[in-house]
Amino acid sequence: MSTEQTVAIRTKALKCLTMVVEADPSVLARHDMQLWVQNSFLDQSTAVREAAVDLIGKYVLSCPDLIEKYYEILSLRILVRSFLVWIFLLANRLVP
Repeated sequence: MSTEQTVAIRTKALKCLTMVVEADPSVLARHDMQLWVQNSFLDQSTAVREAAVDLIGKYVLSCPDLIEKYYEILSLRILVRSFLVWIFLLANRLVP
């Protein structure tokens, strides 16, 4: 199986989980789901990382218990993304 195929499978799996969570948001509170989603935040594929952020972003505010469980990984993701954007801006001389 090629890398592209495995990325597509991981991305689709997260999108399927989103549909499950629509029916029952408490699924995200399960420890095994937390580990899987947190690993997805660190995936090499941008598509997988984005799918994980979309999934958590939709439900974390509606379920206060999820904020505690996902805060650390979400905040780390935001910091890394901000840093990468800053590097891009500096590299392309878009910052005065």
